[in-house]
Amino acid sequence: MMRNAQGNDFNLTNQAKFNFVYALARGHATCFLVFVRKNFGGEALGWPGLTAFIIMLVVGSFGQIPEMWPFLGVWMLALLCQRAGTMKAARQGIIRHSRYDGDVDQKMAKLFRSRVAVKQIVEPLACVALAVFFEEYLGTSHGFALFFGVGAFSMAMVAVIDRQLDNKRLEAMRDAEIEGRYLTARYRGEIE
Repeated sequence: MMRNAQGNDFNLTNQAKFNFVYALARGHATCFLVFVRKNFGGEALGWPGLTAFIIMLVVGSFGQIPEMWPFLGVWMLALLCQRAGTMKAARQGIIRHSRYDGDVDQKMAKLFRSRVAVKQIVEPLACVALAVFFEEYLGTSHGFALFFGVGAFSMAMVAVIDRQLDNKRLEAMRDAEIEGRYLTARYRGEIE
């Protein structure tokens, strides 16, 4: 058990642990999302992009994965292209939520009839397929294939959590609307 400066026990709350795991998963997912999505928000690739960069550096170094360095270079180019597209859209007056995590492929969304299915199932399965392809057919290291395989889990986890967060936000907005109508009616004297 760790102790802080005052000698008290230092325990992370469950929320802090969850937020840390979510931030790592979002960073790991960002290692792959820059290749499969477009039209990101201005801040969507900021902290997650930095986290992705650090994850790739650490995994590539300590995992002794030589394929990580060319992948990191290609990823940085893809990230720069995505950022350039975001800045171009902003100059054209296209407004997106700052943390919008990008549009899924339109053809895939039509084929599977759901953007949610593409985010939660198709993109992660594509990551698994790439992991198998890299290891079995290109002969890359097991660590590099594992990085992609675990990326599938990260992508699915982030998509499911984001969907649940959106549902909770929508529920809170509906509740606020109901409360607003009630308080307005009460203020007007329509309800006692």
